[in-house]
Amino acid sequence: MAHRSPRELIELYWDEVWNNRRAELIREICADPIVRHDPGSVTALSVEDQIARVRQQSEKLEPCFTHEVLLADDTYVTSVWNMHTRKGERIELCGIEVFKAVDGKFTDCWNSSYTPGFWGREGDASVPADLPPPPLIAGADQITPQWIQAVLQQAGLEAPRVSLLNTKPIGHGNLSATLRTEITYNANAADAVRSVVAKLTSGIGQAVEIAAAHDVYRRECEVYGFLGETPPLATPRCYWRNVGPDGRTINLVLEDLSERTRPGNQIAGCSVAEAEAVARELAALHAAFWDDARLDVAEWLYNRAADAETAAVTNMLAAKAFRERFTGRADPAMLDAIDAVVADLPRHFAAIPRGRTLVHGEPRVDNVLFEDGAEGPRAWLIDWQFADCGSPMFDLAYFLSGSLTVEDRRSIDGTLVERHHAAIAAKDPSYTLDHARAEFAGSLPLALYFSVGAILAMPPSEHGDLLLLTLAERNVAALRDWGVV
Repeated sequence: MAHRSPRELIELYWDEVWNNRRAELIREICADPIVRHDPGSVTALSVEDQIARVRQQSEKLEPCFTHEVLLADDTYVTSVWNMHTRKGERIELCGIEVFKAVDGKFTDCWNSSYTPGFWGREGDASVPADLPPPPLIAGADQITPQWIQAVLQQAGLEAPRVSLLNTKPIGHGNLSATLRTEITYNANAADAVRSVVAKLTSGIGQAVEIAAAHDVYRRECEVYGFLGETPPLATPRCYWRNVGPDGRTINLVLEDLSERTRPGNQIAGCSVAEAEAVARELAALHAAFWDDARLDVAEWLYNRAADAETAAVTNMLAAKAFRERFTGRADPAMLDAIDAVVADLPRHFAAIPRGRTLVHGEPRVDNVLFEDGAEGPRAWLIDWQFADCGSPMFDLAYFLSGSLTVEDRRSIDGTLVERHHAAIAAKDPSYTLDHARAEFAGSLPLALYFSVGAILAMPPSEHGDLLLLTLAERNVAALRDWGVV
């Protein structure tokens, strides 16, 4: 008995079953079951399953398939196809499928992943010149070649067609998820961007609520625009930034510095040489934006003074949670000092030095990348989630009080305050050293406020708990050394 050839079967499958919506014909041309092979999975579909699938998609979309390439032998047939929908908003897809036929019926099908658009033809551009902006995405699974292609184009970067990505999480972000995406192209990419770092919405619900309440996601995106294309300090280039209207979704794509830098380790702390490198970058930032009129109208900046009442309530809760979590694990005198500072927080907020420059707002050492060079380390600042208009001594106090061991900080903090003052005084001679020292001491309680408050966004974990304890111990020591408590 003669059987239909694989080529005859595929023509019936596309033209009659799909294009003419004759789902019942599946009984004649497909085995029961047919085995569908997708990337990473295998599914056995009964004839009834196949008929139901075709009917569902035909009713909803009315797909129409055409062959771009059709190749068959006595057992297999390969179809390189294009598809467009005839119902509703037009959708275009392309793909490759290989079918195996036994005794006149398809028994197996191997499916490639479907890709938006049609297969390219001679004369088509490798990458269209007018790609739409990347849509707002919710998670790592939505970082696709098409999305990255649009990001690169929006950044003004020439690149071949993106063909493959490898995305993995990096770091220990508290309020967002940070991922590194390696990019593979379909052509010579010697001069193209080979990887990017993306910051997306945190997977921790409480962290997202905190980020939204403090407008963290929008602020971090806005600050990159404020810094401009040639920032006065070392910070990664921003390729793309977008925030959801409710402040709960962030898409921030940055230059990947991981192959030339190493991340700071907050728990271990940084060296004196590394601290000097960070202080140099902070001084460059603060001097560049000293008395910048644009800061007066940048409504996205974090306003610590305006947040005083809410912060006092939040930190009372945080101090209580801190004591509950660490009683028996932390020095009781340190816990008492935290309670004392938090109880007096309204006064500390009222005494926040007047803002006169752009400050990073949270320059911990784990928000710094270090690049080693012949002349010593260079510091790259990242994570601008709490940027503010404030005193230049705020950033320096925040950094030094939490990012070095107590002994190393004591050996250098006075000298770095003097150097920092000199950088600002070169712009404004009225800024005195006594003023700088007073602002440094007055900023130290705010560093502890951030360290203790972080417990509300950090569920118990070995790494997180050690981080919180280390920060608090260093913060309290600095407060004592500078006569604040």
